[in-house]
Amino acid sequence: MAADNQNHDKAQDLAEEGLEKMIEGDRKEGEKLVEKARKLDSEAVAEVAQEVEEDRQQAEKFQK
Repeated sequence: MAADNQNHDKAQDLAEEGLEKMIEGDRKEGEKLVEKARKLDSEAVAEVAQEVEEDRQQAEKFQK
C-alpha cells in the first residue's frame, strides 16, 4: 500500500512538473513527463487535470 501512495505522489509531482515545462514552452519535455506520470498512476494525472480545470474556472470568475 505504501508503494501505491509513493507512486501516486510521484505521478502527481511528474504531472505538475510536466505542466510547468509546457507553460515554460518546452512542450516535448512536458509531454514526456506527463506520459511518465500516466504510466505510474493515471488516476493521479486525472486529479492534477481536475485541479487545473478548477483553477481555470475560478480565474474566469475574477475576469468577469
